[in-house]
Amino acid sequence: MTPVDIRVIISLKVFRFAIHSNATTALMIISNDRTWFGYLTAVRGSSIQETWPRILIVTVFATVVTIVKMQYGFQTYSMTVTPFSLVGLALAIFLGFRNKEAYDRFWEGRKLWGSLVNVSRSFTRQVHVFFPDGSQDATAIPARRTELVHRTIAFVHSLRHLLRGTDPTPDVRAFLPAEEIARFPDSRNVPNSIMHRTGLLLRSEWQAGNIHEFHLPLLEQSLTEFTAIQGACERIKSTLIPFTYNVLIHRIVALYCLALPLGLVREIGYLTPLVVAFISYAFFGLDEIGDEVEQPFGMDDNHLPLTTLSRMIEVDLLQELGTPADELPPLLQPVDGVLN
Repeated sequence: MTPVDIRVIISLKVFRFAIHSNATTALMIISNDRTWFGYLTAVRGSSIQETWPRILIVTVFATVVTIVKMQYGFQTYSMTVTPFSLVGLALAIFLGFRNKEAYDRFWEGRKLWGSLVNVSRSFTRQVHVFFPDGSQDATAIPARRTELVHRTIAFVHSLRHLLRGTDPTPDVRAFLPAEEIARFPDSRNVPNSIMHRTGLLLRSEWQAGNIHEFHLPLLEQSLTEFTAIQGACERIKSTLIPFTYNVLIHRIVALYCLALPLGLVREIGYLTPLVVAFISYAFFGLDEIGDEVEQPFGMDDNHLPLTTLSRMIEVDLLQELGTPADELPPLLQPVDGVLN
């Protein structure tokens, strides 16, 4: 296999992994109406926002190397392209594998929040079916039933804030008693505290005879599913790809891009900075994409739209309580093509 063949293989590998990795960043950014040219010129949500300083440094270095070699002849040595071809191929495969692992975390987070949507709706349906109306008016919603649904909404909002490290109080104030919210500063895990008190509330209703003994295990199973979803989300947030793995890939990418002009300048001369800029854009971009999707619960452009999902659950559950349409909060819409 000639060096030219190897370079062609590298280009195909990098292009394939770049397509796969960029596909991982399509959930939060809404771009269905974007044209082919629009994708080429997109800046927000692309890795160029984070990688351009690195690309600039490498390109400036490549320019200096090229000028020294072509104008002054100070560079009396030059590496061949072959080691860069071999390392580049391995590096592209390594980056693709790491990005796949990062995307698996991203997609698992999305599936967990999809499960949260389903469990919230199922629990609300159980509350409506298993609790007696307690009123001569068949359309009346008992206060206890409303309280349980409100607590479910509060749990969803507080879970989002837990994963993002923000204060849940503004979003749950309308759904929980003031005395419970006042205890938030003393609670390390607000969603768990909310779900624990929901379980105690179900027990008291069962003891009062308002829940049939055959229905209580089904309601408890729903609470268990809520807890399982929360635990899985916390696992993704707290367990990163091993540090040594990320250190190695960052170092190899940086050293490869910095050393690249030493192997290209003899063959392509003044085109070296341009080629180095293009290759470094590909490798630094793939490296950055892996970093960004590794933590799917953040607030960057390519992270999961947890606020939008939380609002959707809130609206669905309030509708089941019979809240008039004009009193429902609006569903969130994309702002500049991005969902929060």
